[in-house]
Amino acid sequence: MSKRIKEMLVTDLQQRIGDTTEILVVDSSRLDAISDNRFRLALREKDINVLTVKNSMALRALHSREITELDPILEGPSSLVYGGEDIVSLSKEIAGWVDELGSDLIAIKGGVLEGTTLSKGDVEELSKSPSREELIGQIAGLLLAPGANLAAALLGPGGKLAGQVEAIADGEGAADETTVDESAEEAGAEEAEEAGAEEAEEAGAEEADSGDDAEAATETESEESDA
Repeated sequence: MSKRIKEMLVTDLQQRIGDTTEILVVDSSRLDAISDNRFRLALREKDINVLTVKNSMALRALHSREITELDPILEGPSSLVYGGEDIVSLSKEIAGWVDELGSDLIAIKGGVLEGTTLSKGDVEELSKSPSREELIGQIAGLLLAPGANLAAALLGPGGKLAGQVEAIADGEGAADETTVDESAEEAGAEEAEEAGAEEAEEAGAEEADSGDDAEAATETESEESDA
């Protein structure tokens, strides 16, 4: 193969890989043509790409993207697998095919995740982790759970919470009415006391005036007698 053709192939690989930083490496060299074709088509339907080229050319394309973590893994028969939603869904998909076809026909070799080399065991562990959709479902369930419990308390048999709230509201209303009545009674009593005090003061003043008039009349009569 001429140098010019190799450069063209490496450029093509660079474009295919793009800026992905999540790649798995598998050995599918023992698959027959029918199984290999079914494997690749099924992954393609899920936007997962399988790329099989010479390791030296793959390394050149990866190095141009500053990906060197796959250097120790790209030895012997290797295919690059990348795409899908994330590394977890990618690992799940490949692990599923290993279970279906058998580890003697397709094997996980490792991978790379955001600059970190993944061993075969790492990929297998990732395949057992919740996928992005599963995590979103779990989080949504946690967020909705308190609301669901509140709704159940409000709408459930007996409506316990609603009944308690209503009872508290009624109790506060009755307490407010009692307070108003008591305040009105106290105000009435105070007004009555003030009115009684005013009447007593007026009566005392009238008596005092009467006494003064009587005393003045007596003094006048006494002066006239002396005269």
